[in-house]
Amino acid sequence: MNKTMQKANQSLLLDNFQMVNGRYRIIRLLSRGGEGYIYLVQDTLNNNQICVMKQMYLGPQDLNGIEKDYQIFSGLYHPNIVQVIDFFWDNNVFFVLMNYVAGENLKDFLRRQSKPVDEIKVLNWALKLAHVLRFLHERPIPIFHADIAPENIVINPNGELVLIDFGIARAGFEAVGLREKYSAPEQINGILDASCDVYSLGATMYKCLTLKDQPAPGADPRAENPSISPRTAELIKRATAKSKYGFLGLFKTRYTDMDEFIDGIHRCFVGEKT
Repeated sequence: MNKTMQKANQSLLLDNFQMVNGRYRIIRLLSRGGEGYIYLVQDTLNNNQICVMKQMYLGPQDLNGIEKDYQIFSGLYHPNIVQVIDFFWDNNVFFVLMNYVAGENLKDFLRRQSKPVDEIKVLNWALKLAHVLRFLHERPIPIFHADIAPENIVINPNGELVLIDFGIARAGFEAVGLREKYSAPEQINGILDASCDVYSLGATMYKCLTLKDQPAPGADPRAENPSISPRTAELIKRATAKSKYGFLGLFKTRYTDMDEFIDGIHRCFVGEKT
């Protein structure tokens, strides 16, 4: 985002208690990013309902299909996915309304840790998220999140993981957005498929097990944490391989879908080669 656009976006920052769409009252700003701002809001038609509203600044190239995408997202229900409640335009700005997920995001959780997360716990987390992502990928129109990273995963008060932020996710196969150290290399060329979410989930596992971002695709986490088992290290290396296929496309170098990744995780639990 260039400085001119940043200045324009900052001028549109909403004030506390401001009303949006004649219904939603701003409580406070939660976070800001390249796409816009995220607020905690109150639905004045139901005073007990606290929601998160994402304010998105879209250029002409982003408008095509955005409403169609969010119609699909709003029809999804899964206990480990934030629920998209509504979306609308107000003063030429696009807003997405989502359920508020109480808890702490994984990025903040990891920042507080003095040592890496236990390997079995990370494998269980990865297995849970892989099943959630498979649910998305298997929709009649596949949905790829395309932005799996610690800040988009919330640990709720029950200890369950909830996947949040559909700001980058797209229904179908058009890649939008990149996150350094977490996005699959092919996303820079606009390629998006199930393997991209595998890559990002593998990079997130690397972060949990080392408390550091993966320095390069396929990097061995044992270089940072020698206590990681060889089988789990191989799982992460394969999940985050630079490309999906090796020499002339003759063999796979990365898991190409969540079924393969889930099978690899199960093999880690029983000690088999991934």
